[in-house]
Amino acid sequence: MTAPIRRARINHMEVTVAAGTLTALMPDLAAFYGDALGFGQVEIDEFPKPHVFLTTDAYGGNFIYIAEHAEPMTVGGEDHLGFHMDRRESVDEVLAACRAVKQRDPRMQIKELDDLDLPQSVTHAFYFRYLLPIWFDIQIIESKPGFEPKHRWVYR
Repeated sequence: MTAPIRRARINHMEVTVAAGTLTALMPDLAAFYGDALGFGQVEIDEFPKPHVFLTTDAYGGNFIYIAEHAEPMTVGGEDHLGFHMDRRESVDEVLAACRAVKQRDPRMQIKELDDLDLPQSVTHAFYFRYLLPIWFDIQIIESKPGFEPKHRWVYR
């Protein structure tokens, strides 16, 4: 008898910020991540306050949990969390939202990238970091003819 195939799916990431800072960050955090990426905001009474769950769906299947901690997260280099978008224009729309925030808020950092043109695909992407100590990679990987994946996510 063969062992079952196990496939893990990422469902969340926890990000900690310095103790005493989350309440002040919340209005800008909720506004940007809600407007630019469509994240909803949820608090759960059973978790220590202050905290927030930024979620992409009503069922909480994908979320970023943000909480305060005496030893907050520190990220070096280009450590990041990647988000795959449904269309090239979606990547450009999020980049435009990041640029608009950067005009009024120096805490927004953006790394613009040239398209990565490989034999099988083209990746259109950029990185941003805003209010949280980790970069976010916003991208679309467009398959070239003959290299389309067998399986793909469907956005509904």
